[in-house]
Amino acid sequence: MYDHFLGEVVETSGTRVVLRCGGVGYELKVPVGTATALRPGQQATLHTILHVVDGSPSLIGFGSPAERDLARRILAVSGVGPAIALGILSTYDPASFGRTILDGDVAALKRVKGVGGKTAERLCLELRDKIAQLDLPGAAPTPAQDAATPAASDAIAALVTLGYVEKDASARVAKALDADPDAGTEVLIRAVLRTG
Repeated sequence: MYDHFLGEVVETSGTRVVLRCGGVGYELKVPVGTATALRPGQQATLHTILHVVDGSPSLIGFGSPAERDLARRILAVSGVGPAIALGILSTYDPASFGRTILDGDVAALKRVKGVGGKTAERLCLELRDKIAQLDLPGAAPTPAQDAATPAASDAIAALVTLGYVEKDASARVAKALDADPDAGTEVLIRAVLRTG
C-alpha cells in the first residue's frame, strides 16, 4: 500500500521515527541503526511495510529497499512479528544477518531478544534459500570464501571424517579463520572441536 515516505524527520527515539510528509506526521517503527542515522530537521526517505495485527496497523520503516525486502522475508517466518524483525535488524546489518542464516548460526540468532531456539531454527530453515536470492553485498556464505585455502580444505576434510556434515564443517572452519586468518590445519580443527 505504501512504498516509501519522503519528508522531514520530526523526531527520533530508540526504534521510533516521526516523519512529516505533506503536513502529516507519520510514526514509523524502525531498526535502531536507521533511527540513529536520522536527525530532526533533515529530509529522509524511508521504505515502508504496512503491518496489521488484530486490526491495528503500524508502519515499519527502513533505510533501503534491500533492508525492507529482507524484513518482509523475516516477517513471513511463522511466529515472527515486527518486534522480532526489528530486533534482528537492530542487532545485525543485512549482510551479517544473511551470513548468519547461510551459516546456520542458531546461537547467534538466539542473542536477539524474543528469539528462542525453535524460532532461530525456523529462521535458518525457512530463510536459507530466500537469503541466497536477495542482493545482500557481503552475505555470501563464509565457506565459499575460505574453502580455497589448503589449510581450510584439509581441516574440513578431517572434520567430515570425524562425523561433521560438510556444510557445517565449512561454516565452522570459516569462523575459525575469521578469528585467526593465518591458522594452520591443526589449529583450525582444534578451534572447531572446542566450540562443539
